[in-house]
Amino acid sequence: MNRHFEEIFFRFQRLVKAAQQLPSFPQLDAIEEKLLLIIGFAYQNKAPLLVGELLSQSGVASQATIHGRLAMLHGKQLIKWQSDIDGRKKYAIPTAKASAYFSQIGECVSRAAAKK
Repeated sequence: MNRHFEEIFFRFQRLVKAAQQLPSFPQLDAIEEKLLLIIGFAYQNKAPLLVGELLSQSGVASQATIHGRLAMLHGKQLIKWQSDIDGRKKYAIPTAKASAYFSQIGECVSRAAAKK
């Protein structure tokens, strides 16, 4: 087993815990983190998800819980709703604040890997 990668992993975890203490860092529960990551991946792949698609993520939580957490992410300004042309479909799109969140996590990864 490669101890080097284990050390990087725990350095990363410590850095994330430190970042979470900053007032600018969004406070998210595990379900919100999962949903934001799902939304971010889809958007990164240029395939934003419909709200209905998110509600069907049974591996994350129940539909009611997902609906509530999406509302919380929207309230925390981490996602926004974007309607299609005729307004019948609504997509969940990450905001600039979500991008800053992902960047902070990415910086933790980079710093953890760079430390000797």
